[in-house]
Amino acid sequence: MVGLVDYHMHSLLSDGKNSYEEMVKAAIDSGLEEVGFSDHVCLKPVDWAVMPVDIPVMTEQILELRDKYSAQIKVRYGIEMDYFPGKEKEILKIISSLPLDYVIGSVHFIGDWNFDTDQSLYGKWTNDELYNMYYELIQLAAKSGLFDTIGHLDIIKKFRVYPESDQSQLLEQTLKVIKENNVVVELNTGGLDRPCAELTPSPEIVTLCYQHHIPMTISSDAHATNQIARHYETAINLMKKIGFEEIVTFENRARKMTRI
Repeated sequence: MVGLVDYHMHSLLSDGKNSYEEMVKAAIDSGLEEVGFSDHVCLKPVDWAVMPVDIPVMTEQILELRDKYSAQIKVRYGIEMDYFPGKEKEILKIISSLPLDYVIGSVHFIGDWNFDTDQSLYGKWTNDELYNMYYELIQLAAKSGLFDTIGHLDIIKKFRVYPESDQSQLLEQTLKVIKENNVVVELNTGGLDRPCAELTPSPEIVTLCYQHHIPMTISSDAHATNQIARHYETAINLMKKIGFEEIVTFENRARKMTRI
């Protein structure tokens, strides 16, 4: 794991099972060079995100651990911020108030529906319509300038929901927007443990990212210590096979390229 990072992790402050310190120690044991925390921050009052009163606690704990373990691992401070169209100013206010190394922009909501946890509205629209609504939101998130990375790009497939017809044009347009706005895409290995049982994004989309010269980083979406760097061998082998030689790492909202 030397040289590798894991930038997508959740602690007890959002929907994780372990403390930051427990996660850091496990990351050190796994041989990671950098560990980045990205607890959920959401404008909607949901029980899986950090409560506003706990945001200063989150900052204090992460910065303390950064100093405490600086000789053993680099600790990065990120958040996974839900994107909502029309709420860019409110999102920017939160982001600007924190000493972040990176911001993951994710779409978990279509309107007021949290499709990531609530399966009740699947079937209300055709899957083609659903994919169009989702990827339009991804495009808006990429255009917003708020985010460094797009999280689990094709998470709309989580519950094995796939379009009825070929959506390659929609995907190509989405990747074009991501490239034009200089946003990184994460290769999220957690998808292999979701119902879709596939990396997010899929190997086909990873190939398209390479063809579009879109830089990528890698993450596990860990919600517990035993999920840190899960399935990394599979993901790294895929990236190398496709042609990737580097991943993106972050510090102070600035990126650099690190060989894999």
